[in-house]
Amino acid sequence: MTGNRSKNLPPFKSVDELVAFFEIHDMGEYWERLPEVEVEVTLRKKVGVGNSKWSSTKTQSASSSNTGKRWTPTQVKQLRQLASQNTPTRIIGLKLGRTENAVRTKASEKGVSLKLKNHPSYYRKKK
Repeated sequence: MTGNRSKNLPPFKSVDELVAFFEIHDMGEYWERLPEVEVEVTLRKKVGVGNSKWSSTKTQSASSSNTGKRWTPTQVKQLRQLASQNTPTRIIGLKLGRTENAVRTKASEKGVSLKLKNHPSYYRKKK
């Protein structure tokens, strides 16, 4: 990229707002303005599963704190409620401690639509 053409990031009050912002904006336009972060990755050798000899796992991932755990009726109810409120899938995952794929899968199983209606309205400030 020639020169500094990144746009300035608006201020965010929460991680949810940041995630919601990048649901509709191209991260590449803000790349040079994003703060640097460090991510810890643990590599483990797989034994007899699939074609790959290695797997990577994020440690202490907030979005997958319920990985491998069954969905509770309360979580399914919250999924339905958040989806009906036009909440983006990524944010639903953050709130439920599930990955975006887990949210999509459970929504499909339960017949819950995650299609956003009038998507930009999610980000409008209330007057």
